[in-house]
Amino acid sequence: MIARKMLTGHTPELLRRKCEDFLARLAKRFGDMKGKIEISMRPEVSFADIGDLAHAKQEIAGLVFALQSPDLHKKWGTHPPNGVLLYGPPGTGKTLLAMALAREAEAVFFHVRVTNVVAKWYADSLEVLQEVFTQVKDSGRCILFLDEIDDLVFDRAAPEEMRTASRRLVSSVAEQLDDIGRSGDLLAVASTNRPDAVDPTLIRPGRLDRLIEVPLPETEGKREILKIHMAKAEAIAGRRLFAELDVDAVLARTVKLNSADLAEVVRRSLEEKVQQEGAGEEPTPVTTTDMQRAIENYRKTKEIIEKIRYGQYL
Repeated sequence: MIARKMLTGHTPELLRRKCEDFLARLAKRFGDMKGKIEISMRPEVSFADIGDLAHAKQEIAGLVFALQSPDLHKKWGTHPPNGVLLYGPPGTGKTLLAMALAREAEAVFFHVRVTNVVAKWYADSLEVLQEVFTQVKDSGRCILFLDEIDDLVFDRAAPEEMRTASRRLVSSVAEQLDDIGRSGDLLAVASTNRPDAVDPTLIRPGRLDRLIEVPLPETEGKREILKIHMAKAEAIAGRRLFAELDVDAVLARTVKLNSADLAEVVRRSLEEKVQQEGAGEEPTPVTTTDMQRAIENYRKTKEIIEKIRYGQYL
């Protein structure tokens, strides 16, 4: 806490109030911020909560040191990284990695969901993002997380007015990234499911130039992810919730499932037990068969969602 005060000139409580006032001002001008721009003084997610992703976590852990000891870079005639781009399929843990980075570095976490900001405030999105950058620079050690940054770029089929606005957005964000890089205690982290759709301007040297892949988990990674979510559930309940599972038999049915999918499978297997007890039954701990059934039901749900998304559901 002392380090935070020295870095920002503010006590933690004063910094919290400044961030709350900032969100209130934005809400008064543009409407509710929930789901668009959120600020956490200390995210709850740690690296221990993230299964698999050994290489990505190692890369991110190196950034913790860069934020906490920026003077060492000056000692060696260089500077900390300006920005990072996390890329990979949906649901693989990009947001969790950014939150864990903020927690470990004791940094304020600014979460900007670019998709929602641009869609909600198309005409004012440039001004909204500029306000965010201004606040970040006045908040000491910070992580600015630009979630789904590829949505700054409108499709070529969009009207010329929208494409012109998109170019202004990208240009402004690029300039702000240049400015952030000079501070030493700020780091921009962006994420994308479509790295090919990110404007090249944003990943030039000095901007989001540290690229970290966040891939789908493989078998051993899935095993670790399941173990983490099962342990978290049992910690909340304060008792054993799972029988001795044939984990290999469970994993055999998880082809193409990502980290978020696996967390949902665990949740659904427990939800079934909640429903059984609510109906007056005496459910047993979750078995291998229960987990397999939860996976198959979840797959059916995902298939329906995909059909609805692409207009194929009749």
